[in-house]
Formats: sequence, C-alpha cells, structure tokens
Amino acid sequence: MNRIMEAISNTDVFLRVWDLYATGRTGEILDHVDPEVEWRPTVLDPATYHGHAGVRRWATGARRAWKSITVVYDDMREVADDCVISDGRIAAFDHDGQLAIDSSLACVAEFRDGRVLRACAFVSLDDALAWVSARRELS
Repeated sequence: MNRIMEAISNTDVFLRVWDLYATGRTGEILDHVDPEVEWRPTVLDPATYHGHAGVRRWATGARRAWKSITVVYDDMREVADDCVISDGRIAAFDHDGQLAIDSSLACVAEFRDGRVLRACAFVSLDDALAWVSARRELS
C-alpha cells in the first residue's frame, strides 16, 4: 500500500515547533530545526543560539526561568517561499506565579528544506518586517 505524504507548509512547521516547546517536548523540536540553526529569542533572552545544542540550551534555560509562557498569534503569514512571519503577544509567569512579561511579540522564521534555519523574535511587527526586508540571504 502506497502512502501519500501531504506537503507540510513552513507555517505548519513553525506552529509545530511552538507547540512542542509549550508542551515541554524540547527534544522533538530538533526534528524541525536545521542543525545549523541561528536562534534569537529576543523578547525573553537577548542571546543568539547556534545549532541543536544552542536550541537545547535556550529551551532548558527558559523552562528554568519561567513557570509558564503563553504565546498567542493574531496573524501569521508566509512572506516568501522560505519565510514565515507572525504577530501576537507573549506572557510569561515566574515560579511564584507573578506575571513577569506581557509584551507584543513578532517572530520571523526562515526555512531550508522544511526546517527552521533562522528564527528571530521582536517586540513589534514593524521591527520584524524591517528585519525581513534587510535580511541576509540564507546559505
């Protein structure tokens, strides 16, 4: 019996990565992230992380720092064959249950061969769009 594989969009991959993070399944995120990924979660953490080891380090640190993080997307679109941009809000609570972050959040994810190659977060959609306009070419 032949199985027909449905094409998975970059938007689907983007949503899957955040769902896996939200449910604590960090290891599975790496299935959707290029081994050479550049990961920049600017809103909660100004550092840049590289590769699978970097994404693991980021996810572990975020899990330790925050009791819960909620990301809600109001808009998401593919702006090119290799790029998804989203706009929404993020809320993070510390381990005492206090709201520590309540901010606008815009994310840009760039893809190579169906995997996230570069991901950046911004506090405004305008900043994200400006970054997309000026972005360097993917290798």
